[in-house]
Amino acid sequence: MIRPLLLSLCVTLGGWSLSGSAVADDDADHAALKELVTAYEQAIAAGDPNSLKPHLADDFTGVMVTGEEVTNLGGLDAYWQKIQGYLGKGGKYTVEVVVPQPAVIVGDLAYATGTTKDLAVTSDGKEYPFEGFWTAVCRREGDQWKIVRVHGSMDALTNVFAITSLQRASTYSGIIGGIAGLFVGALLLWLVTRRRPAAAPSPSPSRPS
Repeated sequence: MIRPLLLSLCVTLGGWSLSGSAVADDDADHAALKELVTAYEQAIAAGDPNSLKPHLADDFTGVMVTGEEVTNLGGLDAYWQKIQGYLGKGGKYTVEVVVPQPAVIVGDLAYATGTTKDLAVTSDGKEYPFEGFWTAVCRREGDQWKIVRVHGSMDALTNVFAITSLQRASTYSGIIGGIAGLFVGALLLWLVTRRRPAAAPSPSPSRPS
């Protein structure tokens, strides 16, 4: 009677131990994945995508928020230099990554989705805040998690860049329309005055003889 009870107790305690170990490993994995988020934010704030090298898998690929695709670290750096060129010397770009829920971990793969709060500041001080959407896939390599694939996007119609372009186009159209209106008005005035017949001279009054 005592032996079955001892055996049952050992199995239960062993199960608790394995369960506790699995939870600890899961927590460690999620903490490591959060570190990737912090590393990304810091790299963008510093304008140094090369600092992400230890966190990118060799077969890393991604689609940036502008829809452009990059492959490996070199492609990511080239994309960043292009964005920096748009911002101008002294321009700055920062991002806050919002992770609404923990990543889903399946074996050595993990994926997560969320949003970003981005701010682009040009060299002349103009600010363009916008929100992005992202999905990321990571892979465990040894005792480290690395980014394999990222996909970013933003609202194509209501983002700040599209709205600014429309406003500029509207302003330019108004200016061009105003100039065209002035030109047409001046042309019509010239035509009217050109075709109006000259008034006949009044006869001189005759002098009495």
